Amino acid sequence: MPQKPVSVDEALDRRAHPLRDQIDLLRKHTLAVDARIVEEWKWNAPSFRLGTDYLYTFMLRPDDHLHLVVHHPSAPDIESDILEGDYPDGRRMIFVRSADELAEKLPELTRVLHALVANSR
Repeated sequence: MPQKPVSVDEALDRRAHPLRDQIDLLRKHTLAVDARIVEEWKWNAPSFRLGTDYLYTFMLRPDDHLHLVVHHPSAPDIESDILEGDYPDGRRMIFVRSADELAEKLPELTRVLHALVANSR
């Protein structure tokens, strides 16, 4: 049986995702939004929460782009061009297909994260 990773970094090292630089940039940026945000390895990917509310979780497959699952309770109420989908359970998605697209979306992602944090319990 595989050993449980001791950290998100170790788990990502084992995963060896080709977009690791962009993943690490998003991780660092997310944690800088609010000191109370906790990063953990959940659902086989980096996941971020504030208190009991999860902000988002990476979906690490497929390997050719980044997929963020925004599953915070207030996600359906946030207006943003980067939030896609309108799922019955309230999830929204963010897709990033390149380093340039990440740089372009980072300011809006920051705004969305601040809105999620403001609406956390």
